[in-house]
Amino acid sequence: MTPARPLDILILEDQALVRAGMRALIQISEPHARIREAASYEEAVALAETGPIDIAFLDIDLKAARSGLDFLKWLREGERDTRAIMLSGHAEKELVMGCLAEGASGYIVKDMESDGLFRRALDTVFSGSIFLPATVIGRGGFSPAQPAAPAIVLPESLGITGRTLEALYYVCQGLPNKLIARNMGIEEGTVRKDYLPKLFRIFHVVRRTELMIEVSRRGIAVPKPEPVQTA
Repeated sequence: MTPARPLDILILEDQALVRAGMRALIQISEPHARIREAASYEEAVALAETGPIDIAFLDIDLKAARSGLDFLKWLREGERDTRAIMLSGHAEKELVMGCLAEGASGYIVKDMESDGLFRRALDTVFSGSIFLPATVIGRGGFSPAQPAAPAIVLPESLGITGRTLEALYYVCQGLPNKLIARNMGIEEGTVRKDYLPKLFRIFHVVRRTELMIEVSRRGIAVPKPEPVQTA
């Protein structure tokens, strides 16, 4: 059996000291990860064009004309299979929801570093779950207001298995329907008309952003689909 390849991770952050701190924390959680760093939108684009990126940590405010949110939009417009986690010193619900709507799959508030929750946020992301601030998910879940990490919930406990579980994984990556369909080898209409409505019914929501909030609030870890075995 071939071992899984190391994660390719991008840190887009204009402050060198913050980048260094993030790199150190990521290396604790994922010691074998290949980490690339960018201080600007342009540097991030250049790095992304050299090879695939599994997870990108994107500072929203880069103190420049183009932001981390612009880079997220660039990723989604190019249909790149990258999980994007936004970084910010702000946690207003409207800002977080806007990032989720653009294709983010997590949001980490920078000032959580002081009490150790920033590290827990990273561990949550690497475990396959979604980390969102308390302003979005309220009490419970992976909230900065909660001192202890909640137990991970498996989606199978909710009756989510097989291809529906695979679809949930890609939704939680923030991927658009077209890219989800490509990854699953199905028609885009099947994602839109079959799998998404089924997931909405299970979680009692009507939108993708609400679905992601519920996954975060309940502490659900969605496993990465097994690669298709070829003869």
